[in-house]
Amino acid sequence: MTGWLVVNSFINSSKFQKLYEMLVNSFSKKGINLEIKRANEISLKVNEAIIDLPSFVLFYDKDIYLSLRLEALGCKVFNNSRAILLCDNKILMYQELYKFNIRIPKTYIAPKTFENINYCNLDFLNTIEKELGYPMVFKEAYGSFGEQVYLVNNHNEAISLIKKIGYKDFLIQEYIKTSKGKDIRINVVNHKPICSILRYNDFDFRSNISNGGKAIKYEPNKEFLDLAIKASKALNLDFGTVDMLADESNHPIVCELNSNPQFKSTFDVTNIDLSDYIRDYIISKL
Repeated sequence: MTGWLVVNSFINSSKFQKLYEMLVNSFSKKGINLEIKRANEISLKVNEAIIDLPSFVLFYDKDIYLSLRLEALGCKVFNNSRAILLCDNKILMYQELYKFNIRIPKTYIAPKTFENINYCNLDFLNTIEKELGYPMVFKEAYGSFGEQVYLVNNHNEAISLIKKIGYKDFLIQEYIKTSKGKDIRINVVNHKPICSILRYNDFDFRSNISNGGKAIKYEPNKEFLDLAIKASKALNLDFGTVDMLADESNHPIVCELNSNPQFKSTFDVTNIDLSDYIRDYIISKL
């Protein structure tokens, strides 16, 4: 049996290479050839069939157009395209989570604008300021590794950032100060929590390890685990991570979900190889 591990055409960091090796080696243990395919190696021509399709696709990219195309051709794609879409676009993600009564930070979506017009009217900001106060968290709809996420401390900073964002979609959230520089990352496969880490950063409000954060093994309580399961089901994740914050009473708040997590750092801390769990889940679905 052969599967494709579809990865981004342009990301070549050693961190990701190690992750890909872990996945390939895990499938190899079960006699399955997991072939790494960069997105640009797959035919991009819409009106042309792709021959020699694999038995399954492990999709480790955010190219929603390619994942949709592969599904349309009959491929079993993990994660599925809808989960990828909802995790990649934070605006869609928070709306979907709210629809399923999952607790998230107070969230406002900036109104839509266009190139060369940008945000020329900021009346919406005045309304949000009255509700949330400062500091506030600004998040562009698309972004990874904690990038495109900003802590804004006052009105002037907000104006400057909105000018920088230009015409891109973004949202504004309340700042959960009790979780400054830390979060709980719960790794899930088939809506089951596998292992968790506590990420923390003493020098940044974001906990991302790529931004200098560190991690320790962590055992969340049942309330956090139950909410992670509910969030995973809401977005129909085959596998992924649920990043969670804690309020003043240590109750969970969902920060975001990720459909193609970088779990090498989790392995380093927990010694749990999530690639084996992902492999076994995919095999069970074939």
